Amino acid sequence: MTMHGLRRRMSALTAVVGLGIALPFALSATPAHAQAVLGVSKNHEGNFARGGQGVYNITVSNTGDEPATPLELTDNLPTGLTVADIQGSLSGACEATNSGTTVHCDGFGLAPDASTTFQVTVNVADNAPCSVTNTVTVTQEGGGTASDSDPTTITGGDCNGGNGGGGGSILPINLNGIITAFNNISINNNINSPNGSNTSN
Repeated sequence: MTMHGLRRRMSALTAVVGLGIALPFALSATPAHAQAVLGVSKNHEGNFARGGQGVYNITVSNTGDEPATPLELTDNLPTGLTVADIQGSLSGACEATNSGTTVHCDGFGLAPDASTTFQVTVNVADNAPCSVTNTVTVTQEGGGTASDSDPTTITGGDCNGGNGGGGGSILPINLNGIITAFNNISINNNINSPNGSNTSN
């Protein structure tokens, strides 16, 4: 084999080895498609009382590496709850609709790795169910959807506040039969005295 042929073979081998090393690095260096990643959570503190008010905290987040916009949030309140007030960062984008039974927020957005929280105060009806579940959903136009549910205990009236049992008092006690029984007891003081007169009390 001539020196020229050997050089040609070595050059080809080097190219193949180089391609085998470079190709995996090139593939792994390709960045993943950037996108927004939506999240939403809803919570409250304590129980809600019939005839009173309660507050829900709603947090919307974007953990992706692209802005999330435009966003739409819908919170359909359960039976017995209606919107009293909306406060916080999204109050300007939100309104109460459907006679106060729905919170609707539209036309807002979130930067990458950002979140925002707002509060919804609700009125609790005098006949609200003893337990309700509230679900909130956020969607991005042409993108993803996220939702969260928050169960809530309602107290007051015939609701026992989650303490179990009927919760009724054992009083008042009907003493009519007991009183009658004592009234009919007869005591003979002289039953053991011979020739004594018998007097019953």
